[in-house]
Amino acid sequence: MASTKPVRDLPLPPMFPGAMMIGEEEKKAVIEVLENQSLFRYYGPKFLSKVKSFEREFAQYMGVNHVLGLTSGTGSLMTALAGISVGPGDEVIIPAYAWIATATSVLASRAIPVIAEVDKSLTLDPRDFEAKITERTKAVIPVHMRGVSSKMDETTRIAKKHDIKVIEDVAQSCGGSFKGKKLGAIGDVGAYSFQLNKVITAGEGGAITTNDKAIFDRAVMFHDVAGVAREEFWGGFTTQPIIGVNFRMSEITGAILIEQLHKLDKILSMTRRNKAVIKKGISDVKGIEFREIPDAQGDTGISLMFFLPSAKKAQEFAEALRAENIYGDGYGTFVPYIPDRPDWHVYAHWRTILEKRTVTLEGCPYTCRFYEGKISYSLSMCPNTLDLLGRAVHMDVSPLLTEEDIDDIIEGVHKVAASLRT
Repeated sequence: MASTKPVRDLPLPPMFPGAMMIGEEEKKAVIEVLENQSLFRYYGPKFLSKVKSFEREFAQYMGVNHVLGLTSGTGSLMTALAGISVGPGDEVIIPAYAWIATATSVLASRAIPVIAEVDKSLTLDPRDFEAKITERTKAVIPVHMRGVSSKMDETTRIAKKHDIKVIEDVAQSCGGSFKGKKLGAIGDVGAYSFQLNKVITAGEGGAITTNDKAIFDRAVMFHDVAGVAREEFWGGFTTQPIIGVNFRMSEITGAILIEQLHKLDKILSMTRRNKAVIKKGISDVKGIEFREIPDAQGDTGISLMFFLPSAKKAQEFAEALRAENIYGDGYGTFVPYIPDRPDWHVYAHWRTILEKRTVTLEGCPYTCRFYEGKISYSLSMCPNTLDLLGRAVHMDVSPLLTEEDIDDIIEGVHKVAASLRT
């Protein structure tokens, strides 16, 4: 019989990578903006242009021509969609495993989210992506989930073949890469989030990246209700004016993100090292199958996921790990999909939100009122995704893990595996 004493007495460090690195640099940057009384991104009595400086540094880091700072990851997705002129009746293909904002941003653009399967990478399955393409498909949003890139070579090849725009959702994978290119610099436009849980953070915030001047110009005009009047600030526009909203980043957010960006490589170095040691240490555990990583070198290292033979085994494994205190104050250790536990990262739990934006509310299937055709949604529409997520165990990999923490994680996984086999 295995020991009943937990491997650890205390939980692991909390999983807020950028937030846990906040220090004097961010404090000084914020105070500087406050002391100069210029919090608005375009002007002020002693204007510092912090947002512009962040955009310039972020563009250089990501290897793109244009960056636009925004208020949130959701605002980034909506702005990216506006940048490629997505509108009423257009279909946008999204993966079944993504934060709900990926779906609602499409709906807010008065377009239609078409939900496709994920594969063992837990990112968009290129085969199902291609199978879901119709004459109405305008764009695809591969989501780089839990720090791991989508299969961007296959996705972009299919998109180019069908003349479809590619928006990369990089909210959970800032700083990651795929075959030598930064995530967000591969498709037509990249969308980022800097919310508290993200790799770098300002509490809230976002950005888009693109090499296409026309996409950038439309994004600028969309993100600012007075954007069309700021042509001189942006060096001139190449497209026709469009109606805008207000997703403008503040100078305080920009100031914080400059300092966070300077720490990004350090954070990733720590998470990658920690993940590599943990993965090697549990690679001999029988009965688990590691998540597929499309580009191991570009993995951010912020999570470690593996599959068990069944959903029941996965839930038992995750519960046993938590009993060993192998979890943190963030998302921690969990099974991504449990039918009766709502998680807005899984399409099966989006139903209520989607129904509120439809005219037919009898249940599934249902239709969107601004759609000339008809599209159906059901809880069982992506069975492979639900099977994979139901059999998966997710563990955060904090940059703050000590050698002792890592040893405890490895010991805990071995202990749980042995106990469940018994």
